[in-house]
Amino acid sequence: ARDRYESLWANGEVPFHWGCHYSTMGSVVYYLVRIEPYTTWARKLHGRGGQLDIADRLFRSVQATWEGVTSGNMADVKELVPEMYLVPELLTNENHVDLGVQQDGTVVGDVALPPWAKGCPVRFTQIMRKALEGEHVSAHLHEWIDLVFGACQQGPMAEAALNVFHPLT
Repeated sequence: ARDRYESLWANGEVPFHWGCHYSTMGSVVYYLVRIEPYTTWARKLHGRGGQLDIADRLFRSVQATWEGVTSGNMADVKELVPEMYLVPELLTNENHVDLGVQQDGTVVGDVALPPWAKGCPVRFTQIMRKALEGEHVSAHLHEWIDLVFGACQQGPMAEAALNVFHPLT
C-alpha cells in the first residue's frame, strides 16, 4: 500500500493506498450469500443473469478468506460483518443455495471453518464474539474507530496509517 501511494505521488497522480473501501455491498453479500435477502442481493449485484458470482470467488473457507485479505492483495480489503459474531447460519448452506462448483471440481456448500471451531458454526461465532468482547480488542478498539470514523480517516494521519482511499470511492 505504501509503495503504491508513493509511486502515484512521485508520478504526480492523486495518491491512495486502497482502491476501494473495506466495507461495501459486495463484501457484505460475500459473507452473507447463504442467507436471504443477501442471496437475492448477490444475484443482482453480480449481473450474471441472476446467477451468483463464480464459485471460486465465493466465501467458502475462513482460512482462504483470511489469506486473501492478509496476503497483500490490494483488491481484497473485506472487513468482517457483524453477523460473523452472531449468526452461525451464514456459515452453512441450510437454504440449499446452488453456490456452484469450483474449478477443481469442489461443490461449494458450507464454509470450511478453522480447526478451533471443531466443525461447529455455533462454536465459531461464540469464540469470535468472545474475542471481540475480550481485553485485546477493548484495548485497541479506539484504533479501529480512528481509522474508520476519526482522526486517521483523512489527511496526514490517514497517510501515516496507510488509510487513504481512492478519491472516487
